[in-house]
Amino acid sequence: MVKNYEAQTECGKISDEELELINRQSLKKLSADDIYTFSVILCDNEIDRDFEVFSDEALKNLEKLFIGKTGILNHSNRSEDQICRTYKTELLCDSNRKTEYGEDYKYLKAWCYTVKSAKNEDLIRDIESGIKKEVSVSCNCSEKVCSVCGESICEHKAGKFYGDTLCFKHINGVTDAYEWSFVAVPAQRNAGVTKSVSQKENTHSQIQKAKTEKDLSFAEQYRNEMKARAQKGFSMLFPELSSETADCIINLCNANILSELIGSFEKKTAKVFPVKSQFGERKSETNDINSQFKF
Repeated sequence: MVKNYEAQTECGKISDEELELINRQSLKKLSADDIYTFSVILCDNEIDRDFEVFSDEALKNLEKLFIGKTGILNHSNRSEDQICRTYKTELLCDSNRKTEYGEDYKYLKAWCYTVKSAKNEDLIRDIESGIKKEVSVSCNCSEKVCSVCGESICEHKAGKFYGDTLCFKHINGVTDAYEWSFVAVPAQRNAGVTKSVSQKENTHSQIQKAKTEKDLSFAEQYRNEMKARAQKGFSMLFPELSSETADCIINLCNANILSELIGSFEKKTAKVFPVKSQFGERKSETNDINSQFKF
């Protein structure tokens, strides 16, 4: 599974503690002058564009699994495209910020290093200037749980509303982290599911769009019901009109006019086709003197 995020780079001086962590990953002992470090936000617990979200459990697992993993370019499988390595990770919580579904915002931050060399001069310049920002993480997960019913296999569709509840999938059961990559554009679907969730505003606008689509679906359903009632009125009171002509008239009417038209049709129909009892009219009493003895 591959997910894309917008990296938040943070470059600074290397402490002795960090240098020790870096040297755990290298074969040769490196000095602070040999290396360049930066940090990225790999993933978080916000709803992404495909309406999926890393669970707390998944983020905790990834915090351990990403230590020592390589950073590459465009998910390339070539060793020459390896550009850095992760030496430290930390799962952080921002209680002042809430996710779209009301939880405290949590994100996985990673610290990485690369070697200062002529080959990496352009890479370092791109990182510092903000050119390289989008980050895609590649990992393995075994389960996605529905936010509506809590099941991993169900008929609810991600991104749709069921009542007032938005359906999205909690990613659970992360068992391995493969690598993370700088990407120029959102990665495409290859071996796994590709995500692009670089900005919270994009996710928010999609949720608002889903809400709007929900409202529109109800409005469309209501209008279709009104059109059907109006069509019925035309067919009963004006049988000489074709259904195509009636449709043309109905489609020109807004909701208020349709409502007035239907009300008029129903009143007229009640007069033209009065309701009759299924038992028929009761016959008047006769003066037959023997009627009381008849059954």
